[in-house]
Amino acid sequence: MKVIYFMVITGLMYSQSWADVMPNEDFLTCLEQQNRLSLSPPSPDRPVPSYVVKPKIIYPKNINEFGNKGEVDLGVLIDKMGHIERIKVLESIHPDLEQAAVQGMLKAQLPPSNDTETRCAIQKVGFGIQKSIGSIGPNAVDPFKMPKASKKLPEHLQYDEPPVIKVAAPLVYPLNLLQKNEKGKAKVYVLIDPTGKVLKSEILSASSPEFGLAAKASLQSWEFYPAKKDQKNSWSIITKEYDFNLFNRDSRLSASASQILEDIKKNKKDFSNINDLDQIPKPLYAPMPAKSNNGGKNYVQIEFYLDKDGLVQLPTLLSYDNEEQAWLALTAIKRWQFEVPKINGQPVIAKLVLPLQFQ
Repeated sequence: MKVIYFMVITGLMYSQSWADVMPNEDFLTCLEQQNRLSLSPPSPDRPVPSYVVKPKIIYPKNINEFGNKGEVDLGVLIDKMGHIERIKVLESIHPDLEQAAVQGMLKAQLPPSNDTETRCAIQKVGFGIQKSIGSIGPNAVDPFKMPKASKKLPEHLQYDEPPVIKVAAPLVYPLNLLQKNEKGKAKVYVLIDPTGKVLKSEILSASSPEFGLAAKASLQSWEFYPAKKDQKNSWSIITKEYDFNLFNRDSRLSASASQILEDIKKNKKDFSNINDLDQIPKPLYAPMPAKSNNGGKNYVQIEFYLDKDGLVQLPTLLSYDNEEQAWLALTAIKRWQFEVPKINGQPVIAKLVLPLQFQ
């Protein structure tokens, strides 16, 4: 699937093929080699990454408050000057941990090199619960727990070992419902094949159609390692219920998103648009959306707020011709990270529109 995105300016159009922001074959081959070497002790072929500027990783407040731990594995492409040119998330147990790890790694720098070959590395970022000195509390737990196989399912779906989360995708709180303070629930399931690929996703129940679509797109965007049955990869079905409210860990807003939402409700007009900015913010991390089962050529137009850290906040759909692909795109865009939007060199909050063409 090829995707082209556009940033539209009055009288001009800035376009870029998704291939420019997706990992190329040399990068992926390099990461596969590094992954194989990671199973053995450090060697000249796989030195421990050394940094000129170490990645500054900030533990997400949201995850820390819920006592969660986790690890994020990042594949990074490094340019000749030692800057991080591209990032691919290989494993991530929670989207908030992914965001923090990617944000920190983008600012890191490694020693320069004259090597003409593709230079890459795999960096593991661990997150453990942070307690104040002398505090007593429960040990950290994983953000998600995979269920046992239901005995009500057909025999071939009753796995011995559940699928393992490879990458957990975020949940998008529909902006129109958020503005009305509407809360709700949605229950969805996914069918996972013996390779770990999500083949099907369906809404089982939803208090609002949009909550159902958001939940379906989220779980459909997850990546898995397959379940096991009789020590072989097997089929599996996973059911998950999502709660939409501002107290739930996975649907609550960041401080930045909360402030933007408050300004929207007060009808403030101080959001910058793309014409005001010093330059068009380039995407630094742009994971591809999961592919719709409907396929074909699809067009989606998404509006979002880009905060002063270059993070996407409150994305919403403006128009589309395939509902399933639109919600999958919306879920992926929530993970994107951009250059910080600036006016006269100062960070600002920008309101942007991003059209996507799927081919």
